[in-house]
Amino acid sequence: MTTDAAPPRRWAPTTIYVLVAFLAGGVLVALQAVTGPDADLLELVQFAPAIAVAAVLAVWRGRWRPPLALGMWRPDMAALAAALGSVLVVLALPAAVLVSLGADPDFSAVRAGGAPLGLLVLAQCVGACGEELGWRGFLQPYLRTRYSVLVTGVLVGTVWGVWHVQVFTEGAAYAAAFLSATIAMSVLLAVLLDNGRKGGLLIATGFHAAVNLGLLVFGDAGGREPLLWSSMAVAAAGCAAATAVFRSSRRPAGSAAPTRPAASPVDAA
Repeated sequence: MTTDAAPPRRWAPTTIYVLVAFLAGGVLVALQAVTGPDADLLELVQFAPAIAVAAVLAVWRGRWRPPLALGMWRPDMAALAAALGSVLVVLALPAAVLVSLGADPDFSAVRAGGAPLGLLVLAQCVGACGEELGWRGFLQPYLRTRYSVLVTGVLVGTVWGVWHVQVFTEGAAYAAAFLSATIAMSVLLAVLLDNGRKGGLLIATGFHAAVNLGLLVFGDAGGREPLLWSSMAVAAAGCAAATAVFRSSRRPAGSAAPTRPAASPVDAA
């Protein structure tokens, strides 16, 4: 099998991926409404991005293999530690803001139809992995071969946010705040995982699952959801900036900035 340096048309893989992610998402939402499981435990729609990646691979099978970041083992410990610390900040800031305004956390909300906590955590990790196979496993490394870290993060975060089409039924303020959060968190993950950090899929999945679990505590934000999302956006943006500055300061004097990675075969590190 041969591997071309680039796909025949620049936006073709992205277009196929986005179309399939949206179409598969609609089908899976309808399927869940008929068959379950409890949406608090696992949302089937989270597997739509993984289906979209499979579609891209099927379309270009034998002609081109996109750069994928599917590493699950031996994660970059510095990136993993930064991701864990970032999760705490991304959840702590909105929690502090909401508590200061009188919205109490509800730890009883961390449940799914009486399912054990361990099962809930496992299900959230599986669902987050289904999403991250697409967002950070394919779309981010593919766009990164063409754009800067910041632009890549903004593009992925925009598609990721718009893919949650239900937010647009909640009003303009809610949708804008939600999109700001997905874009900021996407930029953060783009910074954390840049230069092919090992175990990227594991790190992204853990970050995503931890945020989703944390959000269950403030599932009922007392009508302050736009403030919740915008606070998360500020926290994520701050973590991204701090990580970028720290890495820049650790770069040896006189060394060149990392270059944009070229398209490469599957990264299964």
